[in-house]
Amino acid sequence: MKYQPKHAASMNYINRSFWFSLIKSVVIAIAAAVIFNTMFGIAVVSGTSMEPTLFDGDVIVFWKHSGTYERGDIIFIKGTGREDYVKRICGIPGDVLGFDENNGLFLVNGEAQYEPYIYEKTYGKAKVDYPLTLYTVQYFVMGDHRSDSEDSRNYGAVSKNQIHGKGIFVFRSGL
Repeated sequence: MKYQPKHAASMNYINRSFWFSLIKSVVIAIAAAVIFNTMFGIAVVSGTSMEPTLFDGDVIVFWKHSGTYERGDIIFIKGTGREDYVKRICGIPGDVLGFDENNGLFLVNGEAQYEPYIYEKTYGKAKVDYPLTLYTVQYFVMGDHRSDSEDSRNYGAVSKNQIHGKGIFVFRSGL
């Protein structure tokens, strides 16, 4: 029989305990990452189209499973190709949209909208015909920095299946 010091048994217990804790931590981290990734998404704001609400470099966390979207929600849109967008919903299904070009006002169902999150007037763009009626799964989106935003005024309404989540909080980039 081989001589084994008294502390060797406790060392084996410590080694087993360490490895068990490590494996448990790794499994929990992987499970948390999978759950987070299926329920939430993260996007980094690129550009100035959402100023003054969001700034270049801000990180926005969005909820992927929002069943309904309302006017004013900030959303993450999966664009064609490699481009994704963060925009604000300004028109929902059933809305009839237009612009008062003389006064720079955005109209929903004939009424000028109060939009405290913008700091400039809103004008339509010639690429979309107005009045524009949104159908069951269509949303009209614009950036808050209206003069510097490629949005539904350029490419038309987005469909609900292009929306990949609603913003729930923002990490400021450290301006």
